[in-house]
Amino acid sequence: MDLARKYACGKMLVICSEPAFMVKGLWLFRGPEIPRFGLDECYDIELFDWKKVDITYEDQKERVNQMIEDYKSLVGEALLDAKCFK
Repeated sequence: MDLARKYACGKMLVICSEPAFMVKGLWLFRGPEIPRFGLDECYDIELFDWKKVDITYEDQKERVNQMIEDYKSLVGEALLDAKCFK
């Protein structure tokens, strides 16, 4: 996925205080859609539920900020780990 570095950056979070853990992510793509190469080359892309964020809504904007800033609690659960991809 080296090609993705020119078109995307993201953050993946592991959330929960005990098993089963949740994995949440925030990805920013150049342009309005997920690039075709991402769909073709990333074998696990279909395992995630993708939602387009509209930051004109205050609740969505706040959630994005929490994910970027590594809040200690997200969606009422503890943040265990975070990884930035760029």
